[in-house]
Amino acid sequence: MQLDYSKLNTEYIAWSIDIGDGRNKDDIRFGQYIHNKYDMTSWKTDVFYDESCERSYSRILSEMHERELKNQKLIK
Repeated sequence: MQLDYSKLNTEYIAWSIDIGDGRNKDDIRFGQYIHNKYDMTSWKTDVFYDESCERSYSRILSEMHERELKNQKLIK
């Protein structure tokens, strides 16, 4: 499954409300959850071991933004 802004935001909000910066009932961190659920093989950002869901979210969001800018430059 491909990760996009909408999916990331939905996942982050749900995780933040339900769990916060902790781990879920399966002892999985937010970054680990996202890494396992979505195809992130081509990503530079590795959030698998980040403990903070906010840090994971911010790092993924930053790379999404960089990718978008790069794609816009390629299109123009």
